[in-house]
Amino acid sequence: MNRNQYVCDMAQHKELRPYEKCMEYGAGYLTDAELLAVILRTGTKGHSAIELSENVLKTGNEHGSLNGLVDIGVHDLMHLKGIGKVKALQIQCIGELSRRIAKQTAYERLDFSNPDAIARYYMEDMRYLDKEHLILVMLDNRCRLIKDQVISVGTVNASLVTPREIFMEALRFRAVSIVVIHNHPSGDASPSGQDIDVTSRLMKAGEIMGISLVDHIIIGDNDYTSFREKQYL
Repeated sequence: MNRNQYVCDMAQHKELRPYEKCMEYGAGYLTDAELLAVILRTGTKGHSAIELSENVLKTGNEHGSLNGLVDIGVHDLMHLKGIGKVKALQIQCIGELSRRIAKQTAYERLDFSNPDAIARYYMEDMRYLDKEHLILVMLDNRCRLIKDQVISVGTVNASLVTPREIFMEALRFRAVSIVVIHNHPSGDASPSGQDIDVTSRLMKAGEIMGISLVDHIIIGDNDYTSFREKQYL
């Protein structure tokens, strides 16, 4: 292909509407805004579907990236000109679908002896939460998942999270070992003094109960801290 033909093809590529561009070249050639525009299908008076999509992405976060779609509420979306209830629900479902796909992909590679694999699996569920959630992950003697469940919502500290309630659940499901995971809504995954205190108490209780604490993982914004990796355990 000569240069003139290449320039001509690229100009045509840019002129195509998102739906036509998708049909011609495939979804992989579309920008984030164009992908969303294909799903929304129509714009509003004075704004094309792409411009509407760009406004939606900017509402999700200041960088206008797809990650923000997961965290936008229906009512927030409906405040945007051109976004009614149907489009708002469509966008919310897109965010939820992408979250579930990411989680399922992570689950297929999940190894509960690998802190990074564990963190990536729970990341999509926990990184956007506006309150601290503590999840207890219970494992069998082959380090396979028996069950996971939310133990507390709120500040994770020694007064609110007691070894008693955690190990009662672990005993109820006959867990051999456990992993404790909680998020920091600030996005900073660095452990606080309270986090270190809670971990120490759980580790000592686990030694007495015969149920080992494999790890305590803190989830931040696309980041995590593993107490095991940091050799705090």
